[in-house]
Amino acid sequence: MPEKVLGLDIGPITIKAVLLERRGKQGGRILACDAINIDECGGREAALKKLAADLHPANVSCFASLPLQEIMFRQVTLPFREENKIRKTLPFELEPLLPFAVDEIAADYLSSSETGFLVAVTTKKNIREWIALIEGSLGEVPVLDVSTAPLASLLPEKTAAAASGMLVDIGSISTTVDFYENGAIVQIRSLAFGGDRITEALAHDFALSKEEARQKEISVDYGSDGIQTKAVCRQFCRDLENTIEFLLLNETLQKYPQKIILTGGGSLNASVKKELESCFSLPVEMLNLRQLRQIQIDDGILNHYKPQIMDGALAVALRPAAGGRSFNFRQGEFKPGTRGGRLQGLLAWAAPVAGLIIALAAGNQYLDYRLQAQRLDGIKKQISFLFKKDYPEATAMVDPLQQLKTKLAANKKSFGFYEGGPEVIVLDLLKDISGFILPSLDVIVSGFSYENDVVLIKGEAKDIDAVSAVKSELMKSKYFKEVLIGSTNLARQGGKVDFDLRITLK
Repeated sequence: MPEKVLGLDIGPITIKAVLLERRGKQGGRILACDAINIDECGGREAALKKLAADLHPANVSCFASLPLQEIMFRQVTLPFREENKIRKTLPFELEPLLPFAVDEIAADYLSSSETGFLVAVTTKKNIREWIALIEGSLGEVPVLDVSTAPLASLLPEKTAAAASGMLVDIGSISTTVDFYENGAIVQIRSLAFGGDRITEALAHDFALSKEEARQKEISVDYGSDGIQTKAVCRQFCRDLENTIEFLLLNETLQKYPQKIILTGGGSLNASVKKELESCFSLPVEMLNLRQLRQIQIDDGILNHYKPQIMDGALAVALRPAAGGRSFNFRQGEFKPGTRGGRLQGLLAWAAPVAGLIIALAAGNQYLDYRLQAQRLDGIKKQISFLFKKDYPEATAMVDPLQQLKTKLAANKKSFGFYEGGPEVIVLDLLKDISGFILPSLDVIVSGFSYENDVVLIKGEAKDIDAVSAVKSELMKSKYFKEVLIGSTNLARQGGKVDFDLRITLK
């Protein structure tokens, strides 16, 4: 019997939805589609309720992908492939790499190489909120994926052993790039470029209104490009080229991409495709997932279905409910299930199982010490392996965690690149910080990181009053919403104070 699935591609501005009647693992029929502007509806909850009213998705499973702005990506190397070991080890590997406590995050991973993993991370609070919003309006959510990852996982070119390329999804305000290599997604990046910037440039070049420019850019008879339009597209190509060079430098990519696959509403502008082909000298292919997978569609919506806009939602609807080659945050404590039915079932066999557990407890106590000793020996061997692999020049392993942290800090000073959000430039933040921290305060900044609208600063001040003065001065910045003083302690020398500041952007 066909299964109905509602695929939701949730972006920062719009929510795209495709109601799919799945037939087998590959095929199906699109029954309805819709794209809802979140702000025009009055927020996420109102937008989801409008989707429910428009599509009437009764008794369907909702597969959703979360906006990339809410996700952090980290690359982790582990010497084993067993899923149970990986999930137990990931929190400890991620702890020094994130601005959140380990118990506040939810994570899932994809294998990117023999020992490498691409890990997607968001907060548990964010997952709970999305589950409540979607299930409150539409239905049960077995899958919470990451935007564009399901689409990249379905590319037939990606599965080839020697394939390398990038899926470029141009949205209205930002662009997501999925880099794949040797049959795996190795990195996902967001660039501050979108279709709205092309439309504005086109309107400036030809003295058009925004709506007229939007119609012109998707016209078959496009004509010649204007100066502003070319400049905007070329800057995007330069930013993308710099990103590729950085990924090659840190060995995330082993070779230069050999193909570009283009999608998203912003890809409807012909200038983007031309500039990408000119800049990279690579074939640029426009993606149409419905045709690629030979998905049928009802005649009533055929004229309204735009592949570049709806492919993300269709890809989510096509992905399997469990496992597969993409992310899913509905695992562990977020694994879906009907609580009432499960509780009754548990009570029915709880008594005999409890007796068995008690009988095994004594034997477990006997074996526990031996197992713990074996585990400890294994962990020591793993630590030694990782230490020698990542720090071969070290003469001796004394305190591996501190030694690796020191080496990482030195590498960041030499090769580090800091990433911010799409709206505030890092240089602007540094300019404000250096301007508001007066020289008379005698403050030395020793650490700076910026991600997901949060800035973390580490430094040294002459006393705690100077730290308070720095906090007060930074609150004058037009970019900063909140400045909080974290841990403070006396420095080892000179009687000065080490401090941490956490700054939330507006």
